[in-house]
Amino acid sequence: MELHPAHVILQAIQYIVEANIPALRSLVASHAGVLQVELVLRALLTYLPESTDPGLYTGFLRDLFNGTLDPLDATDEFPSSILELSDVEARRQVRKLHLLQLTKYFDNDGNLVDPLSSFLLDRAHRIDSEIGALPVLQQLLEPFLDHSQYLRTWAISKLLPLLRLDYEYYPDRAPEYSIKTFEALQVGEAVSSLLSEALRQDYEHDDIDLGRDLRGLVGPWMYGYSRKRRKLSTVERGNTQKATTENTLTQEGRSTPLEWSYVNDWLLELSIRDLSQATKAFQQWDGPQDVDYGDWDDGVVEADKELNLDQPICYAQSGLAMIYSTHSTSSNVFVESDRTIHRVAELLGFRTDRKLRLEDLKSSPLELSAGFIESLSPAYLLHNDLLRASNSLTYPTNEAIELANFTVFSGHILQSLGLFQPTKDILATAVFGTASDQRNILRKTLHASRQQYSNFKDDSSWKRCREQLLWLHDWGLSNSSRANDTQKLSLGVFCKIDVDELEVEFLKVLLLEGHSNLAVHIYCAHSPVPLPLNLVEKATLEIAFGFYDNASNGNRSRGGMKKTSDLVAIFQPNFPQSEAYKQITALLLATHALSYYTLVLHHGVPFQPVNIRSSSDAPALIERVLKQNARSYAKLEDLLEIGRNLVKAGLMKSDQNTSAAQSYSTERQSAIVERRIIAKAIEAALAEGDFDTAYSYVVNRLSPSEASQGKLPGTEEMPNTTEDDITWQAAYQAGRSPMKGTSGSSELRRLEQRMELLSQALLLAPSRSLQEVLSSWRDCEHEMNELLTQESEAESNWDSKRDFSLPGEFGQEDIADIPQKPREPTRNAMNEEAPMGLFDVARGAASAFSKTAFPLRNSGLADSTLKGLVRAQVQPKSPAASEAGGHDGEGRVRKRDMVSNMVTGGLASGIGWVLGAPSARDDH
Repeated sequence: MELHPAHVILQAIQYIVEANIPALRSLVASHAGVLQVELVLRALLTYLPESTDPGLYTGFLRDLFNGTLDPLDATDEFPSSILELSDVEARRQVRKLHLLQLTKYFDNDGNLVDPLSSFLLDRAHRIDSEIGALPVLQQLLEPFLDHSQYLRTWAISKLLPLLRLDYEYYPDRAPEYSIKTFEALQVGEAVSSLLSEALRQDYEHDDIDLGRDLRGLVGPWMYGYSRKRRKLSTVERGNTQKATTENTLTQEGRSTPLEWSYVNDWLLELSIRDLSQATKAFQQWDGPQDVDYGDWDDGVVEADKELNLDQPICYAQSGLAMIYSTHSTSSNVFVESDRTIHRVAELLGFRTDRKLRLEDLKSSPLELSAGFIESLSPAYLLHNDLLRASNSLTYPTNEAIELANFTVFSGHILQSLGLFQPTKDILATAVFGTASDQRNILRKTLHASRQQYSNFKDDSSWKRCREQLLWLHDWGLSNSSRANDTQKLSLGVFCKIDVDELEVEFLKVLLLEGHSNLAVHIYCAHSPVPLPLNLVEKATLEIAFGFYDNASNGNRSRGGMKKTSDLVAIFQPNFPQSEAYKQITALLLATHALSYYTLVLHHGVPFQPVNIRSSSDAPALIERVLKQNARSYAKLEDLLEIGRNLVKAGLMKSDQNTSAAQSYSTERQSAIVERRIIAKAIEAALAEGDFDTAYSYVVNRLSPSEASQGKLPGTEEMPNTTEDDITWQAAYQAGRSPMKGTSGSSELRRLEQRMELLSQALLLAPSRSLQEVLSSWRDCEHEMNELLTQESEAESNWDSKRDFSLPGEFGQEDIADIPQKPREPTRNAMNEEAPMGLFDVARGAASAFSKTAFPLRNSGLADSTLKGLVRAQVQPKSPAASEAGGHDGEGRVRKRDMVSNMVTGGLASGIGWVLGAPSARDDH
């Protein structure tokens, strides 16, 4: 029976819908002219259920495409439903079938893929979109992998990664991508997606093999991407070779496949977030050549495998880039980096036996060429430049690996010392850093070391610390056999800092941590010493003063003062002639002595040792002691010793005449301070009403200073005579001290003492103050005259009454009416002499002065000075001057017109007579 082709097509569709593949096979074999290969494939694509087991029709497909269907299977049996249709109806139904077209796929050479391969790919997409069963796709495609290289590439790059991701590696994970979605991913997205689950699982279980996923997921995916890009057009190939973006050219000019750069980028990004994970992946994967194709590897041609021959260099470069990209400062970052360096050397066949040990690096110092160092640039540490083939820091050469090794070890040492720095910062400091940058790192390192070793009391840790710092200084180049050639390279974490400066800073740390004996052993006990002794002295004094300034109490047996004392005691024997050590010793003595007194500064701030050094006038603190401590003036010797030590400590008050002050010897300065302290002690005694102590201090301890003795009449005072002003004022104030609770002979005795004090003040006072002192002295003389007059009258009345009384008529009432006063031993002498005048004053002053200022007895300078002073005061008036109305020829008021006749006459007849000066009358 002859059937219309439409009936045959409808019958084939019915078999396909029913998934009756054997019947379809027979029908196709019988009507091969109608049911051509593409038509059958389109019908199968459109109407064969996606759930049909591929095993039912894969054999049919192979035979169909190969044309090997057996004619013996042919049959002409048709169901009645088909046979009853007219030709017109059958054609109408065929037109309604709307069979799907096969997608046109092109291989890398631009050739159209065969219909069977197109059908299989379309069928795979339909199955995935309908039921999402990837194992069904594997069952469908595996028999045809040898049929088409294009089909094999697609299966390896698109199907295999998803099969492993969803069904083998992470079966508990819900599928995330369909075939269609996965195909649409960009290369960077695909790499991140395929590896994201490994990272997540690794954080949770820490037993996931990142290298497995790189090998089994990313590798197959990259296989398809690499073949896709393998056959570039001539224009594309030319543009790619001219490009200068990252990963396009190696240093030798070789073309670098761009696709694997995304994996390198992923590793680099991962190292920024988690260096440990990146290191693990780098250790577990051998690079682009390490790809797991599974059972489908047999069809991978050798040319495809050779696509990645240049990739080990780029992959190794990503390892070095990982070291410099991380910002991590964790405890194991340098251990991970060291493993990465060794892995890079292993991948490229370089030899490296170095470990993170100082001994290894000392035995094989750094050897870099000047050309390599000159090729380095700080820009190479920028993230976008790390993977450039022109980056000599990361491009894997022996010198780059050596530099990375020393950088990582430097970070390891710094970390052991307590300073956590990223590797890139260490390299930037060691190669490109300025002296200021390195000095800052040194300070941070030493500060961290103090915290790191604060609980270590032994010296071995600090010895090793010094050894490590010296190695960090120049990475051992100074001890290298090539020292003359390599020192000029200036490499090292502290290479821009002078080694003496490093030693000084380390010495300070030793002293701050209380390892003074170790410091003496290192820097003073051996010859040659590693540091000049003058720098050792300067550093030790700086630390000693630091302890001193931070002390809260002046007692040298506690706190900062004890540290200062101990440090000075240990180091001073090494500097026996040091003036600075003598000064700080005197300062400690003075401070310790002051600690026994109550001393409060402004606003209630308690005294601290630093106040002595910060004071512009340290001896003034003794004045505060006298004011704030009752009867402290009685401890004059202690206070004088404090003053002497302050002078020895170099803390004399500075004034405008600095050169004059500096010219004074220590003895002269001590004398000035002592007189100042005595003067203040006199004032304190007077303030507390202790006149006798004040009198004793004036008479026994105050004498005219050299400056006072040397000044000439009518001349300006010498510089720095403030202390003399203080001393004469103290004597003057004591002489003016009012009498309290005295009467009779005690009052006379007190007046004698006051007049003696005023005579002392007269000898101490400058010429401009003589009138003031003489005025006070005359007041005392007037009081004494009055007292003597009163006593004389009382005695005269007594004697008169006694003369007119009969013997034996004394009664008790008479005795009561005329009280008997106690007599002074000198009263008869006073009654026998005339009332005291300036003559007596001069004699008393000379007597008092001879007790305390004996050099004047034989000093012609003193005689000439006082005689000249008397002559200047008693010079007779000339007639011309008198007629000028008290003015000299220049119209100025003359000094003798300003001084009263009392002063002029008193000096002439009093002190002047004692010294043998002629009187005014004799001059006439």
